[in-house]
Amino acid sequence: MRKIVFMWLATFVVVVAAAAAPDDPDLIAENAFELRLAGRVEEAVQTLESGLDEQPQAAVLHYEMARAKLILLDLAAMQKEAEAAAICDPENPEYHYFAAMASGYSLIDAAHHHNEERMMELGRQAIDELEAALAIDPDYHQARYMLVQLSVDMAPEVGVKVGDTEPHVCLLEEKDPIWGAKARCCVVDDNEKKKIWKEILAEYPDDCRALYEAAEGLIEVGDLERATECLERAIEKNRESCYGLLRLGLAYAMRKDWDRAIDLTQRYILLEPPVALRAFAMCRLGMIHRRMGDEDKSRELIQKARELDPHVWQTFMPPPREIFVSL
Repeated sequence: MRKIVFMWLATFVVVVAAAAAPDDPDLIAENAFELRLAGRVEEAVQTLESGLDEQPQAAVLHYEMARAKLILLDLAAMQKEAEAAAICDPENPEYHYFAAMASGYSLIDAAHHHNEERMMELGRQAIDELEAALAIDPDYHQARYMLVQLSVDMAPEVGVKVGDTEPHVCLLEEKDPIWGAKARCCVVDDNEKKKIWKEILAEYPDDCRALYEAAEGLIEVGDLERATECLERAIEKNRESCYGLLRLGLAYAMRKDWDRAIDLTQRYILLEPPVALRAFAMCRLGMIHRRMGDEDKSRELIQKARELDPHVWQTFMPPPREIFVSL
């Protein structure tokens, strides 16, 4: 009997060891993700490079590399890796979605360089990737919303022809009213947007996602007081909603309401978000103090941000939430 038990245990150990083998792409990607969250993005990149040397067709490694490259603002590499992930695993809708996001960031970069031909190419690519994601998973509501958003906000600007967005909006409203509300807000004016979010909050007063998305929508239309109320309630229910404090702090800063902007950003930092986001928030505090005329405080905060993360995110808006979501 003891021999049988020993043999079973030995088999179990071998199976577990195989399942958790150090060359498992999922484990390598997860390790890189954790390194990136801790602010060790260069180590994350090295880990992924080693994995890709051995397994160049591992889609998950390309995907996580694309997310790491975005943090580094290496947009060309991000684009390349996002496309590789979608090519290596064409049936994964999430990879197509991220490839669309990568095309969007690359398009912004092309716009900065006044490269209109590249802008049109990237715009078309973003739409194609989203359509590919929806062909695989018609219930990928986030991808459908982004398709509506880009069709309205981006496509006309870069000359990309798209289909009618109304069927997509209606489908979202039917299947997921919160995503539907976001999509509908892409095609109406600010007064209608306020009405839409008022209706959503009345129908889903205790739904964390409704509170968070309403806050985001209300920030866009400048109703910062109601947005603050929604975020406070959302954070009580789900700490992940604290990301909205960054957006809200920036909105108050744009109004030159420095006290509110500082308070909200400091609150966010105290909630100990991932290092890249914490460093971004610290840097924004430094910029606020610079706008207030306190250069010494500004330099101190920006230096602290760089000590946290030498690759501190340099754009005005915070890094996208999607790159801090676990694999």
